[in-house]
Amino acid sequence: MPKPTPAPVEKLIRGSELKGRMDAEGKSSFCEFYAAVKKGHPECGDSAFVYSDKDMFIAAVLDGVSGEPGASFASSDAARAMLQHLKTVKTPGESAIKGALTKAHLAIRIGSTTSTIFHMSKDGRFVVASIGDSPAYGIDTDGKISLELNPSRAVKDGDSILKYFYYRNLVTSVLGSQTELEVCMRAGTLKKGQAVILASDGISDNLFVHVKEGYVTDSSGTKDLAGIIGKLCSPRAIVEKILETVGKRISGGKVEEPGRMLVPKEDDVAVIAVRRI
Repeated sequence: MPKPTPAPVEKLIRGSELKGRMDAEGKSSFCEFYAAVKKGHPECGDSAFVYSDKDMFIAAVLDGVSGEPGASFASSDAARAMLQHLKTVKTPGESAIKGALTKAHLAIRIGSTTSTIFHMSKDGRFVVASIGDSPAYGIDTDGKISLELNPSRAVKDGDSILKYFYYRNLVTSVLGSQTELEVCMRAGTLKKGQAVILASDGISDNLFVHVKEGYVTDSSGTKDLAGIIGKLCSPRAIVEKILETVGKRISGGKVEEPGRMLVPKEDDVAVIAVRRI
């Protein structure tokens, strides 16, 4: 007898409704995934969603811009609009992503938000895109981690340590603002055994950056993230380990080691891991 087709999984985690932490997990014939959003501020600005059926997988993390009114509503409204659009589009592509971002942008009533989206078909073809500084990381079958998209930030590698940490919260493009939207996007194919992690900056800003002679040389966090994840493969194990590590770092203080530095930041956190099987 043929194996039964797994039921579609749809989970929208709205920061405006989050009381503490919310998780979502699922598995299809071609991928497995785990998502979590954890409140760190009195009002949670992070939102996320996952959707999976027999033909595709879609996910996104959104981070409402802190310090502005309506951060939680901005990420929540954008996430809902994005999900409703993308789950009707079976084939990943630039037009689908831009359509979802446009819907999200128009749905925001107050505030602004970053967003990073991942849309994959059952054959592994995917598009990943972002507006703002919520990163997407790729993990190959050997465990090597790479940063898939460049963040839209006012600071970058090569800036002084002082400038980097002082201005790292400033993003140059966000959904819901009146400025031009800067979309960073790439397409590829996720092979069996490879994985992708989507995260808000509550994760990435609590990773070590590499420094030399007073300047930031590598702010991607990939080397630190690789050390955290180690040989873990399952999305649930990856997400739990990241959250555990970041939680300890947020409650700690600044750490300076030879060649690298950590300046922890208290924040909401959102993270999604998906692995092709």
